Amino acid sequence: MFKKVFFSTLILLALQMQVNAQLVKSNDQDKAPKTESKFRMGGYGEILYQRMDYGANPKATANGSKSENRAVFSLPRLILSLDYDFTPSLSFSTEIEFEKGGTGSAMEIEYEEFGEYETELEKGGEIVLEQFHLTKRFSNAFNVRAGHFILALGQINQRHLPSDFFTTIRPEGETAFMPSTWHETGFEFFGQINDWSYQVQIVTGLDANGFSSANWIRGGYQTKFEDVKATNLAYIGRIEYKGWQGLNIGASYYTGKSSENVAKPEIMGDIDGRVSLLSLHGRYKEGPWIARANFLQGNLTDAAQISKINNSLSSASQNPRTPVAKGALSYGAELGFNVLKFFPQHKTKLYPFARYEYYNTMEDVEKSQIADARFKKEVYTVGLNYFLKSNVAVKLDYSMRKIDGGKFNDENTLGLAVVFSGMFIK
Repeated sequence: MFKKVFFSTLILLALQMQVNAQLVKSNDQDKAPKTESKFRMGGYGEILYQRMDYGANPKATANGSKSENRAVFSLPRLILSLDYDFTPSLSFSTEIEFEKGGTGSAMEIEYEEFGEYETELEKGGEIVLEQFHLTKRFSNAFNVRAGHFILALGQINQRHLPSDFFTTIRPEGETAFMPSTWHETGFEFFGQINDWSYQVQIVTGLDANGFSSANWIRGGYQTKFEDVKATNLAYIGRIEYKGWQGLNIGASYYTGKSSENVAKPEIMGDIDGRVSLLSLHGRYKEGPWIARANFLQGNLTDAAQISKINNSLSSASQNPRTPVAKGALSYGAELGFNVLKFFPQHKTKLYPFARYEYYNTMEDVEKSQIADARFKKEVYTVGLNYFLKSNVAVKLDYSMRKIDGGKFNDENTLGLAVVFSGMFIK
């Protein structure tokens, strides 16, 4: 009898202690200050309408595209981003891109079938993992990132939110011969020291068999096969200065070989196919003014040899097989002014703007090659950006494209876009 009473008392005391502990914990939580969530979710998207006065085939006539009245509606991209903080200094980030609602495919080489290319449809749907990385923060001056991330190269590649540029589409220069929102897998070291920030990246390189006349090295971004080759790595450095109010200026540099990342490296012999890219960029935002400018110059070694090899590839490889230049060039600038500054009762902003761009994917060629003048383009754009909020805007613009100084038919486009960006959960 005594034992039963003793153990029953112990059980009751234990239950009472547990209840008291829960009450104390609950009271402490009520008194503790609320902190930000470890989980964040955001993204951005674009809805685009375009009306063109030229045909889609630039080779339709000796003078370029035919005169044609056509229009398209598209959903260029929807990006969803997710972030999670394991600790205050260790975080995970990912971005998933849904692009134009298209379909995709993967390729593989069937060596059992004499090394032929074979297309597999297991990757149907254009859903791209744009970022997927872990970040460890040690201090303002030094941090480390590992995984899949956007390259620290150029202006639009790093600042590609639709509020980071005025035009209804991303400026043509950088995207003409460099992958748009270029992302690779590797390691990154970054930080900020006083008014200077830096990034150093070591990532997977390009595939020389994808280079072409129209898009220079853009097609060398490895997307055809499920495995991304890293025999040739690439190295990127970026530095920016933010010491003046409203002004940001910087430079970035990319270098890496591309010959050993091809599907069949033995066909490339002992050539390097080294790609080098130098970018200079600047932004100014003060009061009602916004100005942006960029310069991008690229160089490719062994361009003539790569062109010869690519021209001999099987059509099943789905590579362009057109000559690639040894040099490409792009530069441009835009300026906008918020006219609603003069009407302080309006909380919205309206920016009339103008932009000029020059780009040429065959700016410099080997002696054995002939530069195709159709790829030498100037773009004059005027338009309006109406910001309902800082991250929601309606864009309207009209672009006039001059090809080889007007020697080919002009190409004019009217664009209308609705764009947004922001954090939905934070």
